[in-house]
Amino acid sequence: MKIYSFFLILTTVLNLSVKAQISGNALHFDGVNDYVDMGNAATFNVGNAVTYEAWINPDTTSTGFIIAKWVAFAEDTQFGFTGDKIFFYLHDVFGGIQLYSSPLVPLHQYTHIAATYDASAGIAKIFINGVFDTSKSVGSSVSNSTGNLYFGFNPVRGDFVAPFKGIIDEVRIWDIARTESEIQSTMNQSLNGNETGLIGYWKLDEGTGTITSDATSNQNDGTISGATWVPGPTPVEDENNFTQPNQFSLQQNYPNPFNPSTRIQYQVSSISLITLKVYDVLGNEVATLLETEQPAGIYEVEFDASQLSSGIYFYKLQSGSLVETKKMILLR
Repeated sequence: MKIYSFFLILTTVLNLSVKAQISGNALHFDGVNDYVDMGNAATFNVGNAVTYEAWINPDTTSTGFIIAKWVAFAEDTQFGFTGDKIFFYLHDVFGGIQLYSSPLVPLHQYTHIAATYDASAGIAKIFINGVFDTSKSVGSSVSNSTGNLYFGFNPVRGDFVAPFKGIIDEVRIWDIARTESEIQSTMNQSLNGNETGLIGYWKLDEGTGTITSDATSNQNDGTISGATWVPGPTPVEDENNFTQPNQFSLQQNYPNPFNPSTRIQYQVSSISLITLKVYDVLGNEVATLLETEQPAGIYEVEFDASQLSSGIYFYKLQSGSLVETKKMILLR
């Protein structure tokens, strides 16, 4: 009776949670040779100001480009991730030295990153999750080449090969230096594409195919090479995504079915003891993925089931009295 009751409870929870599955998408880069080619439109040339924004979820501490533009050993733009920091560089105005953020970017978790350049003020800045982090006094005349703009990796480089490994989503480029409050006001919202100063906006929500559309009128669509579509979410308000800042939510694992590993994303609303456990269909606990105190935020863990046999399993997230359970399938 205990086993039957456990399975019945799980089935009921699963039926109720199906409608809560997210519909947004993003791109996963393999850290080897995946990229998105945006072309070399003059739109991407940096004038008196620029802002680069994206949501990232890195898999490794290895250095990787988020946005890069380069040709003939003239580096127009470097905006990337290394270790647990963000780096930013524009050719000819940074004095050959990149600007690095504080170590505030964790692995396996979504982080919003932004970098700005303002020629009139002679300053470059980095923002992490919408909060100003660091700045650098720079020059006022960027050197723009004819090189293509890439996301994730620059395939034409030979001296500094830095492919990003992880997820990139919601990439935005502005021809203005956005302020902290401006970044905060839109970082969790899906844009229309016609906002003042917005010159490139890739939602990366297509979910299929090798083209990602630029939502602005510039229509600089990107060609995807190698990167694979994955379901979101990033913390952007759109349809069934993580929409509430105080939400407790467990997402469907990806991939599913899987062999032998899969990713599980969840959101917690306040600091508390979080447990994430896996059970078989008989209600036996087969793995404890997490049992620790965590602050409010969005997290991701990887489940390696290489020691388990094929079949249906359930994973349960608990934070105090809040509990949510979902089903996953290990298929060898």
